[in-house]
Formats: sequence, structure tokens, C-alpha cells
Amino acid sequence: MWRAVVSQPLDRTQTLPELGDLDEELGEFWTGNAFAMPGNGDNLSAYERNRLFLNKGDGGSFLDASFASGVDIDSDSRTVVAADFDRDGRPDLLVGSVGGGSLRLFLNRHASASARLAVELQDANGNPAGSGCRVILEHGNETIVRDMFATNSCLGQAPADLLVGVGSATQIDKLTVRWPDGTREVHQAVPVNGRCLVRRGQQSVSFTEVPGWYLEEDGTESR
Repeated sequence: MWRAVVSQPLDRTQTLPELGDLDEELGEFWTGNAFAMPGNGDNLSAYERNRLFLNKGDGGSFLDASFASGVDIDSDSRTVVAADFDRDGRPDLLVGSVGGGSLRLFLNRHASASARLAVELQDANGNPAGSGCRVILEHGNETIVRDMFATNSCLGQAPADLLVGVGSATQIDKLTVRWPDGTREVHQAVPVNGRCLVRRGQQSVSFTEVPGWYLEEDGTESR
């Protein structure tokens, strides 16, 4: 790990004192002036095992699934993109590393009985991917809120789409899209376990069921 703080970015001579204790056994060091790091030979590469945490859905606690998932590689990783790369309804991880590391794709093979819905937005008025929209899904007593935007990480960008797990829902009772200009559109009784295309200004959505998206509790695909 490293710690560097730059104050007054227009003054490259600015130097800050050490702000706390360092753990040298973990490789921590202090650099008071980040612009001096190349000349000092400071190395920012940190080969630490990656970590993956699963939201337990109980209001704030997480499960450490690093080892079980296989993503805990010992590498100087900088980029991670979460997306459904193989289009099987489960989010995968694309991890990029530096210092000789390769680009690795971790496919999600976790069996889940949770229903899911992929939402795609289209706006013919200059926003074809629906970036900046807010999508609200309501089923039973549950309300799920998602914002549509292409998530960025270091030198990486996720696609602008939404894949939402909806538990035991058999349909989305109400799907609301709030477009960036504040306009709201509401669609009723949207099916799950497939792809839902919402085109701005149309009264109904286009839904395509994807066979095998729903998994039984024993991990077998539904038919």
C-alpha cells in the first residue's frame, strides 16, 4: 500500500508531513510530494490478493467469497468490469492487471434460484442507451432502484445495461423509468427471467424470455 497526498496541485513543490503511522511490513510508505515519486524510485505496484464480497441482502452485511469464487488472484490488479459477458443472466467479472499481468475473465457459475431481469433503455432523442435514467422495479412489498450508466474503473468501462435480481418474483408489478429530463413512464406486469427493452414514448415494453435463466434450487435449469 502507499499513501500520497497532494495539496495545492498547481504548486509542485508542496510537501506534506506524514499524517499517520505506517505499517512497513505491509509495504506502506509515505510520499509527501507525489511529483517526486518517479525520481525516488517509488513503486506503486502491490501484489495483493483480490477480494470479492457478496451482499447478504440483510441491510448491510457482506460475505467474503474471495477464495470460493476463485477471483482471489495474487496480482497487481487495477481494473474490474462487472457485466454479463456470456449472456446467461449472471454477472461476470473482467479483471485487468499491470506489471505483466494478463486480462482475466471470471465467468459466474453460481447456481441461483433467484429470478432476474435485464433492462435495456432506448431514447431516440439523442440518448440511445438511456444513460442517466433511473429505473424503479416494484414487486410485492419490494422496491429496487437502479441508475443506468456505464460504470467506469481504471481504464475500463462496463456496458450501459442493467441486470437485476428480483428474488422469488414471478413478474414486476410496476416498472418506472425516470428519463434524465424528469419525464416518467410506467409499465405494468412486466415478466421476469428475460430481457426487457423499454423504448421511450411507447406504451408497452418488448420482452424476450431467455430459456435457462431461472435455476431451480438444486441448480438445474428450468425448462
